Amino acid sequence: MARKKKRNIKKLILQITGGIFLLFAALFICGMLLFLYYAYKAPKFNEAALRDQLPTKIYDKDDNLVTVLQMGQKREQVKFKDIPDQVKNAVLATEDNRFYEHGAIDFKRLSGAIFKNVSGGFGSQGASTLTQQVVKRSFLTDKKSIERKAQEAYLSYRLEQEYSKDEIFEMYLNKIYYSDGIYGVKTAAKYYFNKDLNQLSLAESAYLAGLPQIPNTYNIYDNPDAAEKRKDTVLYLMHRHGRITKAEMEDAQNTDLSQTLVQRTAAQRQNLEQNDPDYASYINVIKQEIKKNKEFEGKDLQDILTSGLSIYTNMDNNVQLSLQNNTDNMNIYKNKYQQAASSIVDTKTGALVAISGGRNYTDVVDRNLATDVHPVGSTIKPFLSYGPIIENEQWSTGHRIQDEAEYDIHGIKFKNYDSQNHGNVTMRDAIRRSLNIPALKIFQTVQSESGNDAPYKFAKNLGLNYPSSDLGPSDALGGSSSEFTPLQMASAYASFGNGGTYNESHAIRKIVTQDNETIKFDFTSRKAMEDYTAYMITDMLKGTFEPYGTAYGSQIPGLNLAAKTGTGTYGDETYEKYNLPDNAAKDVWIVGYSPQYTMSVWMGFTQMAQYGENSFVGSEEQSLPKVLFRQVMSEISPIDGQDFEMPSSVEKYGGFLQVKGQSDNGYTSNIKPNNTNDAVRDNSRAASTNIYPDDTNDNSTSERNTTEARTVESTTTERPTTERATTERPTTERPTTERATTERPTTQPATTEQATTERATTQPATTERATQPAASQP
Repeated sequence: MARKKKRNIKKLILQITGGIFLLFAALFICGMLLFLYYAYKAPKFNEAALRDQLPTKIYDKDDNLVTVLQMGQKREQVKFKDIPDQVKNAVLATEDNRFYEHGAIDFKRLSGAIFKNVSGGFGSQGASTLTQQVVKRSFLTDKKSIERKAQEAYLSYRLEQEYSKDEIFEMYLNKIYYSDGIYGVKTAAKYYFNKDLNQLSLAESAYLAGLPQIPNTYNIYDNPDAAEKRKDTVLYLMHRHGRITKAEMEDAQNTDLSQTLVQRTAAQRQNLEQNDPDYASYINVIKQEIKKNKEFEGKDLQDILTSGLSIYTNMDNNVQLSLQNNTDNMNIYKNKYQQAASSIVDTKTGALVAISGGRNYTDVVDRNLATDVHPVGSTIKPFLSYGPIIENEQWSTGHRIQDEAEYDIHGIKFKNYDSQNHGNVTMRDAIRRSLNIPALKIFQTVQSESGNDAPYKFAKNLGLNYPSSDLGPSDALGGSSSEFTPLQMASAYASFGNGGTYNESHAIRKIVTQDNETIKFDFTSRKAMEDYTAYMITDMLKGTFEPYGTAYGSQIPGLNLAAKTGTGTYGDETYEKYNLPDNAAKDVWIVGYSPQYTMSVWMGFTQMAQYGENSFVGSEEQSLPKVLFRQVMSEISPIDGQDFEMPSSVEKYGGFLQVKGQSDNGYTSNIKPNNTNDAVRDNSRAASTNIYPDDTNDNSTSERNTTEARTVESTTTERPTTERATTERPTTERPTTERATTERPTTQPATTEQATTERATTQPATTERATQPAASQP
């Protein structure tokens, strides 16, 4: 019985052992088959790729090749026989100490890495040999996956069959990246220390050997402490592997690299693009989008753009050339310091059609001013006042608001650009003239009736994110926290022309890698507002091109446009320090759109302290964004009369627009600030007998004034826009350090617009005259 039991146990052990053997055999076979499959799919073993970095190709929206990025690579080849032993030893000790002992793969090192990867996750530690690194930089992407590792192993085996160890070592030292656009150890020695390889000290050799692991992190110009620590680590490894003595290690570790480092300015360090500057701004945005894509997370941009990518974009080549050429060459600027930046997106899709980051913009050396934030002035009014009131309270475009000569909020007195009371104005007329007091009252009514954060939410849905939801009156007029990029403003305004759908601007459609992997780029798209809000805002903004509108004179015959202008100012301290005139502005804007394109234009100055009195936009230059806007939109737009389509949710009534079924027979007059915050409760919303004037236009004299329309170049017959609020301080102390913003409409013949309901108010509408002087500013 006992013998039988023993036989059964032995049989069971044999069965288990056999099963385990078969399992491992099956896994081995499957692994080999999978390896062979991955090897079959590997990129072709191309000897040319071993010698040269591959440029990136940029294609436009029609898949036409636009430009090729060489990335300004600086490289000088070195032969193996000319590489000093000191440099070889430093590199081998750091990267692959057993390089001359193992084959294509170091299995001893690999086993240790496998253990680390099992315990710390795939990719937590690498075991790449110099051969594998040459393969990776020549044929593959940086993507960490089992497939890529299998292909790397296969191609490494092929490489060692074709080339000697010395030849592979030479390839490595000529291919490796050393930051600042420097490739190859010989070029790096010249760049950092102005020495030939045989002149390098031990400390310098150690630094160059350790730099390529994370080149931008260990760049001694940017991170000197990290560079010194990396040098010391390499010296330790050299001593550990018996390549230098302890005394040599300690002596080199005490060497200060900054003593022999070539001193370079920021401009001298720049990796200048050797490409057409017409595309530099767009290429800069491409780089920004690549950095944000999760497929390229943690990878060096220089390596990415020298890996043979094909980038397919939304650029319209003709539009891009028109925009940059006009930005650079129009003879409209005050001086050489004045800058301009613009963005053009497809109104329907949000695709970035063209962008200019500045006059004569050069990527990397210059800041891309189209993706930098600037105070937006009155261009914010549709997002914090007019849009939210239509969206939440369904006001009509004919809703009337009582204007005032001055308006007190918590002791700060706000005024319009001319310090005048314009009477009981319609909402359409208020935004057309960019009046401050009506915009403030609307903003406060939104907060009171729809929630204190209603303006914040409306703007956020359109990609305009404020740091806090607690917005106040200065924000509603474009104060300090209302700073956004021209690219953001173009995308936000495009939503009005797109029926209320917001599409985040996006330059890249897809990227195809060297091994034919397609990387897609996603962008945010959402319904941001009701279609009636979008259309009614558009209708009101079309009014800015009418007489007394702030964009009057910039209209293009046959092209339906809607637009808003804006002006940002310096802080009060700056006005006093540089004795700037009262009409001086820092930033001037126009953001306008047609059914096809949305274009934002910013002009201004970026360095007040450096340029001094030359760093402001005077009254004569404040219309210049409109000149650039009109010129470019005239060149790129189809003049086909296409108009914005009115949705079924909107109806016309008395010459104005209202939400269908939502009769709005009311006006807003005097409202009191809420004591707890800047919101104001409208305690006197009252119905009038008829909010609409008898005629169908809220400027009764516009028919007679058509001959007065100025040409776009004219600056003498009309006052340009100034867009700055006038505020009076109740005490000698300034309550804020920044001025609120508004705008002065272009001067037109006098209007006498005054509905019957206006006569019932305590203050009659003010008659504006073309000769009226500018209001004094606080």
